[in-house]
Amino acid sequence: MKDLRFLTQNLIAHRGFFDHEQAIPENSFLAFMRAMEYHFIIEMDVHLLKDSQIVVFHDDNLKRMTGLDKEIKNCTYEEIRKLKLLRTNEKIPLLKKVLNLVEGKVPLLIELKYDVKTGLLEKELMQVLSQYKGKYAVQSFRPRDSKLVSKKSTRCCQRSTSK
Repeated sequence: MKDLRFLTQNLIAHRGFFDHEQAIPENSFLAFMRAMEYHFIIEMDVHLLKDSQIVVFHDDNLKRMTGLDKEIKNCTYEEIRKLKLLRTNEKIPLLKKVLNLVEGKVPLLIELKYDVKTGLLEKELMQVLSQYKGKYAVQSFRPRDSKLVSKKSTRCCQRSTSK
């Protein structure tokens, strides 16, 4: 396991520093920008879509955040890119766009959400993260899967959690 001390050096903004009452949806650009303003570590959730794009979104189903009752794993990015989060102008972001926004200004804690075969999300994630220069850690409620990521990255830290 690589050095995880950076995770204890500041507060962690779970799903970004969101506030639904102020129209700042979770896992949105606004929530991530707000977390960066406070220099918080950003925790985010990632899913793999059926077109192999990685999006930042917590739920397995889109309904709570967008109103569309559909499993996210069965979507392409083209199908969901215009969906609004909680009736705001915020959309479901691609992970690579979030990485471009953050640019290493604060550390990231990336939680793997599993709806696909083990190894697919990890492979795509490592490809997206390969050019990222900032600090990050990957966590999973399935410890075996975060170990797959750790083995494939010279810079990644793993943090396994159990239910």
